[in-house]
Amino acid sequence: MTRVLVPVGVLLVAAAVTLAVLQPWSSVAESPDADKKPVTVNAELTTLTSDLRINGTLSYGASIALPGRGGTITRLPAAGDVIGVGRALYEVDGKPVIAMRGDRPFWRDLGIGVEDGPDVRQLEQALADLGFGKDMTIDDEFTGVTEANVKAWQKSLGVTKDGVVKLGDVVAITAASVRVEKVTAKLGDSAGASPLTYTSTALRVVAKLSDAQAREILPATAVTIVLPDGTEVPATVTAVDPGGQPTEKEGETTPPTANIEFADPAVAEGIGLRAVKVVFATSEVKDALVVPVTALVATTDGGYAVDVLRKKGKVERVAVEVGLIADTRVQIVGGDLAAGDAVVVAQ
Repeated sequence: MTRVLVPVGVLLVAAAVTLAVLQPWSSVAESPDADKKPVTVNAELTTLTSDLRINGTLSYGASIALPGRGGTITRLPAAGDVIGVGRALYEVDGKPVIAMRGDRPFWRDLGIGVEDGPDVRQLEQALADLGFGKDMTIDDEFTGVTEANVKAWQKSLGVTKDGVVKLGDVVAITAASVRVEKVTAKLGDSAGASPLTYTSTALRVVAKLSDAQAREILPATAVTIVLPDGTEVPATVTAVDPGGQPTEKEGETTPPTANIEFADPAVAEGIGLRAVKVVFATSEVKDALVVPVTALVATTDGGYAVDVLRKKGKVERVAVEVGLIADTRVQIVGGDLAAGDAVVVAQ
């Protein structure tokens, strides 16, 4: 798994300073109170992970405006509708405007006699994908075979079988289906303006980053998403946008962001576009001897110790060295302490 390169030493120093300065549970002058039964937790061997947690938001991705065309709008979808390739996105002058798979917009009428071009290849591939590719070679030439397949496709739609795909009859989309985000027109409007915006159908997470994080976090980094109900699910960073693009507000630019996709997008269905946590594992120690942070006692020499409950109720103060600190736990890397020893924790 690709790791995020965060300077762990800085984290440890900062954590140690915090422990030394902000310790409501202990002081260098204190020692165990023999009159009270101490509260203890056993030291344990475990995998200790230090995490970087970033706020994220569930999203369907970038919003794309559907291009306009001539005519009058006679039917519209509803926000939230999912429309696949080969289906009508909306209707103009009583005729469907069909979604077709493609990476570039269609820019001209396509029929017999048109010059060879990549839009012909895109149309032929889309027709073949829809099951209308009989005897057709996928290339840049619009042939009689292409025309025959266009007519067969037009017949299936119930429109005029003239073998010509007119500009505006189809719209290229880059996925197998899209989700209608917002309908911006109403029935009877001119179709010249964009009638709707659409997005991807798959939920993903968009997380805002600092400039430093945008430089350190790499695509293909494995992360964990914590959903609003606390469920933790695996995901992967698919892209990092460094930001810096102008916004509608003067003098403001877009922030750096990470796009993150779920291993199984179904885990986020029905949640809504809510806030989540993105967890990056920055450091990991296997078989670490771990105790709660509240077991640490600052010593007069600037070090640390723990109070260990020995046999017959005797409490022994043991000098220790600390390693990785993560959340409320700390790794013990030196000192007379073993897994299973009962360490006293602050009450």
